[in-house]
Amino acid sequence: MKIILIILITALLLGLIYFFYLGYKSQNGTAPGLVNSKLKPCSNKPNCICTEYPEDKPHFTEAIKFSDEDTTILTQTIENAINNTGGTITDKQVDYISATYTSNIFRYVDDFEIRIDNKEKTIHIRSASRVGHSDMGTNLKRIEHFKQIINLP
Repeated sequence: MKIILIILITALLLGLIYFFYLGYKSQNGTAPGLVNSKLKPCSNKPNCICTEYPEDKPHFTEAIKFSDEDTTILTQTIENAINNTGGTITDKQVDYISATYTSNIFRYVDDFEIRIDNKEKTIHIRSASRVGHSDMGTNLKRIEHFKQIINLP
C-alpha cells in the first residue's frame, strides 16, 4: 500500500512539474502575425480558433461585422475590449493588433490577434494556445466573450 501511495504522489508531482514547464515554455514566442495579409491558419491541434477560414470548420467561428465607423474609434474600442478581458497588447499596426492572455495557475500564454478588414467591414480574430494540444474550449470562449464586450452595432 505504501508503494502505491509513493507511486501516486510521484506521478502527481511529475504531472505538476510538466504543466509548470509547459507554462514556462509558452512564455517564449510571439504571435504569428499576418500571412499574405490574413491571419495565420490554425494547425491541426484543437487549441486554436480563427474567423478567417470558414472551410476549416473545427477551428472556425464567425467574424464580427461593423458599419462605417471611424477606424481610430474602432481600434480604441478593440484595445479597450482586450484590456477589459485581461489581455496585454503586444503589437499594434494600422489594421492589426496582437495581444496575449496568461492563465492564472500554470501561466500558459495564448496569442490573440485581430485583423480589421476595412474593405469587407469585418473584424477577424485568431486565438491560439502556444503550447499543448487541447485548450478545453478556452480560445473559443475568449472570442465569444470578446464579441459580447466589443458590442458593435
